[in-house]
Amino acid sequence: MFAVAPEHLPDLSRVYYSSLPLWITLLPLLVGTGLYFFKSGADTLRKVISLLASLSALVGVIMLLPMVLSGTVLYDLVDFMQMGLFFEVDLVGWIFAFLIAFIWFLATLFSFVYMDFEHNRRRYYSVLIITLGAMLGIVLAGDFFTLFLFFELMTLSSFILVIHEQNREAMQAGLLYLYLGIAGGLALLFAIMMLYSATGTVDITPVLENLGPNRTAIYVLFLIGFGVKAGLVPLHIWLPQAHPVAPSPASALLSGIMIKAGAYGILRVSLVLYSSTGEISTADTAYLFNLGSVLMWIGIITMLSGAIMALLQGNMKRILAYSSVSQIGYIATGFGAAVFMGTEGAMGFAGSMYHIINHAFFKAGLFMMVGTIYMYTHELELSRLGGMLKKMPFVGATFIIAACGIAGIPGFNGYPSKTLIHDALLIAIKYNDLFSIELAEKIFTLTSALTICYFIKLFRGVFLGPVPEKLDRSYKLALSTKIVLSTFAAIIIAIGLFPNYILERFLVLPSEVLKYEGYAMDHLYHFNFFEWHPLEAMLIVVILALVIYVPGLYRNWFNWQPPPWLSIYALLYRPLTNRLMILTCKAGLVLDSTVDSVYNQSGNAARNVCDFVGNVDHGLDSFYKKWGLIGSKLAESSKDMDEKLDKLYQRSGKAARKLADKSADMDSALDKAYKKTGKAAQNLAKHSNDLDKALNVAYDKAGKKTRDEVEKHLAGKNKKQDKDESDKWTTKNLSFDNLLLVLVLGIVLIVIFYFGRSS
Repeated sequence: MFAVAPEHLPDLSRVYYSSLPLWITLLPLLVGTGLYFFKSGADTLRKVISLLASLSALVGVIMLLPMVLSGTVLYDLVDFMQMGLFFEVDLVGWIFAFLIAFIWFLATLFSFVYMDFEHNRRRYYSVLIITLGAMLGIVLAGDFFTLFLFFELMTLSSFILVIHEQNREAMQAGLLYLYLGIAGGLALLFAIMMLYSATGTVDITPVLENLGPNRTAIYVLFLIGFGVKAGLVPLHIWLPQAHPVAPSPASALLSGIMIKAGAYGILRVSLVLYSSTGEISTADTAYLFNLGSVLMWIGIITMLSGAIMALLQGNMKRILAYSSVSQIGYIATGFGAAVFMGTEGAMGFAGSMYHIINHAFFKAGLFMMVGTIYMYTHELELSRLGGMLKKMPFVGATFIIAACGIAGIPGFNGYPSKTLIHDALLIAIKYNDLFSIELAEKIFTLTSALTICYFIKLFRGVFLGPVPEKLDRSYKLALSTKIVLSTFAAIIIAIGLFPNYILERFLVLPSEVLKYEGYAMDHLYHFNFFEWHPLEAMLIVVILALVIYVPGLYRNWFNWQPPPWLSIYALLYRPLTNRLMILTCKAGLVLDSTVDSVYNQSGNAARNVCDFVGNVDHGLDSFYKKWGLIGSKLAESSKDMDEKLDKLYQRSGKAARKLADKSADMDSALDKAYKKTGKAAQNLAKHSNDLDKALNVAYDKAGKKTRDEVEKHLAGKNKKQDKDESDKWTTKNLSFDNLLLVLVLGIVLIVIFYFGRSS
């Protein structure tokens, strides 16, 4: 009995920054890559390293638990591919990570015995651990870009697990899985691009009011991208093809774990991205109601179709594959109810999350149980099996426990999750009173009954009846196989007997984070799984299953093979592919004719251009010929002129040489004259110097005499007499000086004139 009040719930507002999510993801990727380079004979070492890698991932996830119980763990690599690599781990992501790491550890341990009967063990263990890292990266991602990278890595690595046998059937199933995975990845990429265009972010946060007019297209693309991996109808067709051909440990992971990647994406988009942080408008409330109704009906159709197809199969793995399709329908139904119920959607959310946990355990366990049968018998067809309960009683006992779990029998783990989803539909009927929801609830009950029917068929075909002669021998199970199968059986029983533990520890807290409230949330706080109401609902399911199975068994209904035209291939994929081929061919024809027309037109244009160029070239040739003749004539004329000029140059050269000779003679004569005049000038300069000296002497004497006379005159003796005499002296002396000066100047002029004529 669970009775915790909301005020006693822990606060989830803390934020922890830790690189642990990165290493939890990165370590398996590195170890898995390294395992491929081990030598083929190192099987023991390869097994030990693989087990340690899966165990280290599990330990790392467990180390995150204290942090996610009180907050969120963040880590980012902002420089990675420009967009960054962002990790954000909350309690919901941790639940998925724990399921992945724990069941992967058990699958790795189970592989030790199973793969001893198989080939390509080096490639198998390498890809197995790489896929573990990719799966952990998906659920630990903090934005859709990081999620997309790991999602595509998981698709490619798991493809190698599907084609492990490398026979025709395995290759066909693998190619179908790869094609659908690539198509889903492209749809997911377009959705992320449109989300970024509308909101400017790829974070996994509430952005309903910012999505704009393309929000329906974005949701459809997200639903296709994640729905392919989840196995929603009609995107499920790869599951029944891939599971029978893959090794049983890989089938267990494909069905029990890998399809949860799709469920995780649908959860994040439907319940987080398409929600609002504030008050939701009336228009948005109506939009979410329609969106949730569509998702719920996709889940209802998926669960019913998968159950019917599982009931009609005769192959063990095909039954379990279609069963996985049906069980994923339960999960989608719960999420759809949570979306259209709004704040009253706690029951649908908790039921789907609980069923994700339960399905991981009972479906992975069932695949390993039938894988154990196949490992020793190499038979998958029910018609070739039987009596295995006598030969492998341990496997038979664990199979019964897992079958009771998936059937929802009280005391086993499928019971609480199916009860919560069923109650979510009943609450929706109470609040909305719509025929569509009432019909969905009836189909839910019918599908649960069909689940019991096809597991009765599977158990009878494998474990009851006589043992075929070729299989009538003793079988000894390995210890590791017993440990793995008993672990699954113990967990299935433990959850079934104590259903409120999971609800209390791991489901109420995220329901609070998603802001669920009202009657559904209150009912979740005090839910009693063993009161009469849910037990009565389960009793009705069991009775309905017996009503269907008993007449069906005697009337051989379950061996009926539907006609080919009734298959999903004939109804949907074949017409779709045919129309696509027709459209492609028509588009190819249109494109081809368009290209031909363009080529023809361009060819004609090119020919016209060539003709024009030819005409121009011909005209240029004619022009060149005419001007060539003129040029040759001009060349000849210039040649004659050149010869005449040469002759003229020769004549003028001779005249120039003669003139140069005369100039040289004249220059020598001038040199001689210059020499003579130079000598005469030197003599004249010498004579002038002598004359200048003589004149200086004469001037000195005359000046001295004149000074003496002046002194006498100034003495004042016999003034009058002296005056008369003085006047007489001055006239005489003055006439003599003039005569002497004239004489000297004349002599100088005569000398200059003479020497000038001589030179």
